[in-house]
Amino acid sequence: MKNKIRILFLGELPADSAHGISISNMINLKILESNFVIDIVKDKSRFSEHNRLTIRKIIYFLTSNLELIYKSLSHRYKYFYLVFSLSSFGSMKSLSAIVCFRLLNRGKVIIHLHRGDFFKRFYKVAFNRLITRFTFRLSDKIIVLSESQKNEFETVFKRSFFVLHNTVEMEYKKQNKLNNDNKFIYISNYLIDKGIIDLLEVFNKLTQDYNEISLVTYGEFPDKELKEKILSYNSSRISINGPISGEKKFEALFQSDCLVLPSWNEGQPLILLEAMSLGIPVIASRIGQIPELLGEEYPFLTVPANRSSLEEAIIRFIHYEEITNISKILEDKYINQYSKKIHAKKLHDIFV
Repeated sequence: MKNKIRILFLGELPADSAHGISISNMINLKILESNFVIDIVKDKSRFSEHNRLTIRKIIYFLTSNLELIYKSLSHRYKYFYLVFSLSSFGSMKSLSAIVCFRLLNRGKVIIHLHRGDFFKRFYKVAFNRLITRFTFRLSDKIIVLSESQKNEFETVFKRSFFVLHNTVEMEYKKQNKLNNDNKFIYISNYLIDKGIIDLLEVFNKLTQDYNEISLVTYGEFPDKELKEKILSYNSSRISINGPISGEKKFEALFQSDCLVLPSWNEGQPLILLEAMSLGIPVIASRIGQIPELLGEEYPFLTVPANRSSLEEAIIRFIHYEEITNISKILEDKYINQYSKKIHAKKLHDIFV
């Protein structure tokens, strides 16, 4: 342990925060643990406080900075690794943490960007642009999700960026797949911008014309009002459920015929990669890095926040005659580009 290089990490982790970024953080830290000693400062936030500034968030911000200062005084770190937040409050948190670390430590700062809508937010608010540029100047390495993002970032910021695709939490050992019964599945938090109401409205309509289709959904509920609305769609062919994780999640995915992800905003969603690793076809919005993951000509890409487009994609899937080929293409693409083995090598190459 004494000979290993130390990393100080600041970010969200399960079970304090249940979403794709926190799971990605957990995956990356587990990989890095083989070669580094990792000290963690948790960035805690409640799902119910999503997109809201609360006193609790401010208290967590102050306490996490104090913990960061204490650890920086106690150890010498080679790296400070954190996820950069795009909100005004979040970007200030990231900047203040980096400044604290820089004042107390000589280690390198590595920032990880997970969002697919970075430039939409970057250009929207002048304050965000100022904070972002200053934060980037204080950072040694910045990680993005894809080659297309890397090219765009390097054009705007005139510096080098590193690509690290997401990968899955676990690589599930598949059993024999059952026949296609048009079983659709949604696994994500129950947020409006995840397109959940779009999906439920479209599916509720389609069950009247297609007797054989069914939908099961899993996720965390953000607030009571939205929860009541979502639960009102429960029926014999639409099953609304709470969160699912680990092996149970992969089993539920594998027993389904198609994952539906009708989000209005995404980066490189983990659940999509998990479906690809199992060869499960996906219906997803043409946003973020999703077209890059699935391929620009993928037949089940939809227009975000467009129920007609989503309905057409579901009907197209029901009648599609080459699903087996789609499954094989997705699984092969995962193995060749996004597997945990490939991800681990790229991650370690960044931390050198």
